[in-house]
Amino acid sequence: MTDGLTADEALRALAALEAAWKDDDEALSALAAGSPGERPLPALVAAYGEHAMDTLMALAFGLRTTMSDEELAEISDAVSSNIGARMSALLTQTLKAWGTLAPSEDLSVTKIIAHTVIDAMRAVTEDPSKTEVLPLLATFRSYALNGT
Repeated sequence: MTDGLTADEALRALAALEAAWKDDDEALSALAAGSPGERPLPALVAAYGEHAMDTLMALAFGLRTTMSDEELAEISDAVSSNIGARMSALLTQTLKAWGTLAPSEDLSVTKIIAHTVIDAMRAVTEDPSKTEVLPLLATFRSYALNGT
C-alpha cells in the first residue's frame, strides 16, 4: 500500500470509517484501543483520508500507470491549477494535523474526521447525493485487500 499505510492500517481505517458511519461506538472503541505500535485512530483515519483523496483525484484526472513522463507532467499541471484539487489537499492536510493532536480515545473527534473523510470521498464521485457510503467503503476495502 502507498502513502505510508500498510494494508492492515488501511483495513483498520476503513473499519473505523464504517463504524463512524453506522454510529457504532462499541466498534470504534475497540478500533481505538488498538495494539501496541499502532497509530492512534484519529491520526490513522486522517492519513487514510489523504490516501483515499489522492487516489480519487488521480482517477478524476485520468492518471494511469502506463503514462509517459510528458503525460504525467500534463496531469501534474492540471492538478496543481485545479482549485478543487488544491482544496482537497488543504482539507487532508488539516485533517492530518487535527488527527495527530487528538487523543486516540476521543471518539467524537474520530467520528468528525471520519465523516469528513466520507463526505470528501463522496464529493468526488459522479453523483455525491446518490453515492451510497457502505458500497463505496467496500470498494476501497477491496483495493486494500488487493494491495492497490
